[in-house]
Amino acid sequence: MTLSFKFSSREEVVRFLSFLEKHLKTTYLVTTRLDHVYVQLEGEGEELEEAAALVKRLAGLARQGRGVVQIPLLVLFRDANLARPIPPDAVADALTLSGVASHVRGDVLETSAPYEEVLKTAEALSRMYEEAERLPLTPQARKVAVAYAYARGVPIEKAVEELAEAGLLNKGSVISLRYPLEEVRRRLQSLNRPG
Repeated sequence: MTLSFKFSSREEVVRFLSFLEKHLKTTYLVTTRLDHVYVQLEGEGEELEEAAALVKRLAGLARQGRGVVQIPLLVLFRDANLARPIPPDAVADALTLSGVASHVRGDVLETSAPYEEVLKTAEALSRMYEEAERLPLTPQARKVAVAYAYARGVPIEKAVEELAEAGLLNKGSVISLRYPLEEVRRRLQSLNRPG
């Protein structure tokens, strides 16, 4: 199977080729002609289809700044230098609360944020998750508090305080969400305005 991609700059071509080197595990052959890249994949069946889908997503990622991109979660978490694992939707929540609508759909993060910003966000959230582990938070409350703290640029303790004052967290020996997660996300959208 041969896939063809056209890029708008040499930088995008180089970026795409580096993504392929780092993330494509299938045997492949690449030919470049100016701003065109041809990727010939070897394999068969489901393995070939999955490789082709990954190559297409990596091409989209290399073409940054053109609307919404789909970042494969596997790619994001391989590239990010994480202090501890984080839930993918925490990255989407933090970006959304920072003003960039983002969603996790299946095995991809859909966002219009530049890839470098997504990487920085994941790395910062990972460090914040580590800090939040000292607090008696349920996993869902931790996810919300960390995303909110990141978006507001406040320490995790202050985020927990603000979220409790806003009526979104129950305080007690263990701090939990007062509403279902989707309802808390909806209320946070109206509560939180970046800046």
